Amino acid sequence: MRPFVLYIDDHRDYQSRLARRLGSLSGGTYEIAAVHITREAEIRNAVRALPQETLCRVAVSLGPRHISIETMRDLLPELAIRINFCEREDEENSDASSFFSHTFQEDLRHDTRSHRRKNRDKKEKMTDTHTVSRFARASEIDAIIRRHLTAGDPAPIVEDGHTNTIGTHLSFSHETGTSITRHVIGREQALGRTVIYLPIKPLYKIESRFRRGHGLTFGDLIYRFSEEDIPDINEMGQWLYMHEDGYYTASLPERSDDLITCDIGTLRQITIAWRDYTRTRSQPTTTWVDIEGMPLCDVLELAVLCDFIYVDAPVGSSDKEAVARRELGLFMAQLPRECRILEIPRGRQSCTEFDHSDHRKELHVASVL
Repeated sequence: MRPFVLYIDDHRDYQSRLARRLGSLSGGTYEIAAVHITREAEIRNAVRALPQETLCRVAVSLGPRHISIETMRDLLPELAIRINFCEREDEENSDASSFFSHTFQEDLRHDTRSHRRKNRDKKEKMTDTHTVSRFARASEIDAIIRRHLTAGDPAPIVEDGHTNTIGTHLSFSHETGTSITRHVIGREQALGRTVIYLPIKPLYKIESRFRRGHGLTFGDLIYRFSEEDIPDINEMGQWLYMHEDGYYTASLPERSDDLITCDIGTLRQITIAWRDYTRTRSQPTTTWVDIEGMPLCDVLELAVLCDFIYVDAPVGSSDKEAVARRELGLFMAQLPRECRILEIPRGRQSCTEFDHSDHRKELHVASVL
């Protein structure tokens, strides 16, 4: 079952917009339980009114910073991370007041003392706390949530070879990236699977023929998502056409760098939509996101949404190869455990898969994607 993020706020319109935005960014990783309050005394009753099943699945709380952390722990047994809102950026390390009165805060402090007395002989559960501006981007809040939720979640079990998946790659050269892309598309087509090819790279880096222009293009998708005019998942297929090489792809925008200069939050939402569309298809389908020319931090933002990733592990003793290997290690360490990490086959060898949840970095053979 998916964990819940409990979001408590008294700004109804803001809460509605942020909850909707986080729900879109979550990609099904977590659910939002929004509790709107107009009076301070409503907090306890409002939280307790939630179904017990929901309360037991709340791993993250989001709301004004002066809600007592101990009170939230008392109400939410599985709470592991608290994200506080401050009203101004300069309040992040201050004791600025919120809409809670001094009387109510004193009540909360009393609850805190009582809670501590009750639990003085017990090992207190640790709760990470983050403070962000109320005006922070939703993608920033989503990233904080995901960093916690993906840190300890078990990997899902793939029941058969027909699971619809989405994948990408991290390559340190154009030649290697092109080789990986050809390998994946060719392999999936040979297995009889439908392939959807989505390039996120400068147009002058795309080796195959492609369409570009106006209308239902990748650029049109970027505009719609940036304006929060998000199409339904079952409508995503209308942006695809059958390429002469036998896979589906989208028409591309006019300008060469539009895909890589797009806001990363918008690209995340688009990638989530393509992932959801892929998983709804009745035919065995693999979506391949071909990324090139983006900062590693942005590649990571998209890679964490994928089911598998091919990595380029450079060999050699030069400085550039040493740096590449170091960056690769840091990159892999931040991937969720359910994302399989593969290397491109060399010679007649099968592709190898890293078990990156094990610090020993053992290798084992991966017979399927």
